[in-house]
Amino acid sequence: MATIIKTPAGTFRAIIRTNNKAITKTFKLKKLATAWAKRIEGDADLMAATGMKGASVPFSKLADEFHDQWTKKDNITSKIKFWKAQLGDTPLIKIDDIMIDAMLKEYAAGDVLCGRNHKSLGRQRAPATVSRMRAMISSIFVYAIKQKKYLKINPVKTAISFKEPNGRERYLSDEERSALLSACRASDWNKLYLLTLLALTTGARQGELLGLHWDEINFKDRTALLFDTKNGESRILTFPDVAMVELQQFREVGTGLVFQSKKKWNRPFEFRKHWHKAMDNAGIKNFRFHDLRHSAASYLAMSGATLKEIAEVLGHKSIQSTDRYAHLSVAHRQKLTDRVLGKLEGLK
Repeated sequence: MATIIKTPAGTFRAIIRTNNKAITKTFKLKKLATAWAKRIEGDADLMAATGMKGASVPFSKLADEFHDQWTKKDNITSKIKFWKAQLGDTPLIKIDDIMIDAMLKEYAAGDVLCGRNHKSLGRQRAPATVSRMRAMISSIFVYAIKQKKYLKINPVKTAISFKEPNGRERYLSDEERSALLSACRASDWNKLYLLTLLALTTGARQGELLGLHWDEINFKDRTALLFDTKNGESRILTFPDVAMVELQQFREVGTGLVFQSKKKWNRPFEFRKHWHKAMDNAGIKNFRFHDLRHSAASYLAMSGATLKEIAEVLGHKSIQSTDRYAHLSVAHRQKLTDRVLGKLEGLK
């Protein structure tokens, strides 16, 4: 940011500070000094020539630096790779909101891909998915500004935002649930039924289940202590009897993952192709693995659980995240009051 000062002679001096020096120019009018400073700061080549640190840093370098300092790399690697492929070695100062807009719109229009073969699922990316990709590029620039001091302005701030609809409420009907569980039992992967059953009967997130270790499960109390949850707080996962019976069949001693990869001991099994095959065999459409969690919450709501109780089961930090199930809970209470209170003796 340039500094404009008034000299004893009544003129105005514009000062632009870079990493190793300052450039100045004096004008008779303040508006001329301001206009000159804005032109210099807005010109990438001129700023590079005057030594601004971030002017010539390629985006790929910044992305690598951002990735290296991140502790949970698995959660962000694919998103960083996407932005590196889009922006490559473009100097940071040349990246603007128009460029980001175009890339986000193209990403939003693309099909959802699955698996190593990048099979199209025949639907466009959800606004929430695009928003997460936007959040990633914004985080990278925040890092460039606050940690690396490469830049002063985040171009993503003025880039397009994608409005997200209210929380998705897709859940399995009784017929769909029965068909899916049967298909999972017949899967080539012998733990697909267990994984699906745990998601339905605990309401746990996919990442929580895939990250579950055998030594975290208390088989006597039918619980598991989750340390690495989405909201950063540990919580207790509770298992109904039907889930424990299935878990017992695979029980192991040690600290290994319950759903361990066959190739890498410290990585979870890649189950996606087995999941989609089971979905196809069950004839279920427009349903994601995460919707098993929504199904669990919906069943709880329709069985009379309060929103607070549902939030506790799901591990929601705020009850606002559970509000999407309120209408299901209200419907249950309506039936309850009709059945009991609406038939009190003496009412007309």
